Amino acid sequence: MTLTDATTSPPTPEECEHPAPVVGVMAHEFAPYQGAQGPEGPRRTTMYYGPVVGGLPIKAWHCPRCGLLRLEYPDGRREERRLYPGPQPGLIAEAVPEEVTAQAELGTQVRVSGLSATPDIYFKYYERPADEAEPEPVLERLAARLPAYGLASWFTVLCMAAATVGLVIGGILAIYDWKTPDAELPLFYTVLGIFLGGVGVQVFDAVLRHWFPGGELSPSPAVALRGRPQLDGATRVVVSLLVLTTVGLVLGGILAIYDWTTPDAELPLFYTVLALFLLAAVVKVLDSTVRHLQQR
Repeated sequence: MTLTDATTSPPTPEECEHPAPVVGVMAHEFAPYQGAQGPEGPRRTTMYYGPVVGGLPIKAWHCPRCGLLRLEYPDGRREERRLYPGPQPGLIAEAVPEEVTAQAELGTQVRVSGLSATPDIYFKYYERPADEAEPEPVLERLAARLPAYGLASWFTVLCMAAATVGLVIGGILAIYDWKTPDAELPLFYTVLGIFLGGVGVQVFDAVLRHWFPGGELSPSPAVALRGRPQLDGATRVVVSLLVLTTVGLVLGGILAIYDWTTPDAELPLFYTVLALFLLAAVVKVLDSTVRHLQQR
């Protein structure tokens, strides 16, 4: 077969030698129709929902030359289908362990419905990479698990721990003999000083943070990108009519109780408020009906 024939007429899966297949796991959903715009240009495939079934990866094999796609499901099922010949960017992803990486933080690893396949499931079907990172030392792992407290908080924690130890020692000294030893009084003042020192550091730190803040934080995206409400004409009319209805109800309540007799204006006000409410309901129903018919 010449190069011209291979370009104009790709081989069938039976004729193709599959020189450079792509192996990995299904990674993305494809467009629901042919010709949809994708990262590689117009899509050449119909919809295929991936990448996993029940939280498990689908092993995939794809030949860009003939378009053959082989799928191996975790439950043992196998499937073959033929895509349009040519490369399919984003169709297959490399199987990697679930670790705290830039891909994991950005959510670009193999995921579906917020669930990721765990490393033990991945490497049950795929070989573990040879260049595994060395385990961290024990002290570094212990330091990484400690809470991210500030200097003042850690000082207070140590003071409270020392005060607790002092109270235990003071209790033992108070009861181990028939008379109180002379060391009890200085121990009491020492524990009291440590406790007051821990509390004082917290108070001093709070005063510093109050009078000398670290600077204003930049607004969150929800605040910075917030826009003004976008209301259509029908919704504005409905809101205005309901506001007038509320005002009419308040006026009706005032007219009903401000004198010992009900004024004559109460009846026309009642019909006016009722008309405003019914008009708001009619406008909303008509607007919803028109939008429903336009979507067809």
